[in-house]
Amino acid sequence: MNTTAALVLAAGASRRFGSAKLLVSFNGQSLLAHSIASAEAVLPGRVHVVLGAHGDALAAHTGRARVIHNPQWSAGLSSSIVAGIEALGEDVDHLLLLLADQAALSAGHLVTLLQHHRQHSLSGITCARYNGVLGIPAVFSRHWFPTLLNLHGDQGARDLLRSDWAPVSAVDIPAAAIDIDRVEDMQTLRDHLQSDGDFL
Repeated sequence: MNTTAALVLAAGASRRFGSAKLLVSFNGQSLLAHSIASAEAVLPGRVHVVLGAHGDALAAHTGRARVIHNPQWSAGLSSSIVAGIEALGEDVDHLLLLLADQAALSAGHLVTLLQHHRQHSLSGITCARYNGVLGIPAVFSRHWFPTLLNLHGDQGARDLLRSDWAPVSAVDIPAAAIDIDRVEDMQTLRDHLQSDGDFL
């Protein structure tokens, strides 16, 4: 593929968790650092992270990723996608979109997604399929950047991925179903990793 960048969305307020969930330590690093490390392992030097709420505290966990601040983070997930795409360079032809709280994802999952995109959907969209639905992580060709820039609210790209008009190719990634919204989700994550073993 031509230039591909990763965009890690990490701007939410973590209200259901009760504190900054992406600072929680897991396997010796914060959840945010893990998500960035997975992306860096696949796209070294081409990882961007969007921060908003808790931005000052999270900035110390971004490693070599380029930090993009979203002052409109309270407007919902879509605002972070827009802020991220607006900050990308003109040389980026494909975007790997990630949620920082999908902590069960490994670099291997991302490699599989990118390879599928390269082979089957280079001008379209490739996304994960889990629990019978389509969702993030996903890869978008530049053709779809204008559509992403017109997103609104807290649904992010979900409606686009599940529409009947966008050319979406799906890859089964059950681990993408695990996201950290509440404290008890950390135990779900641990249980999954003990049984699966496919982890960076």
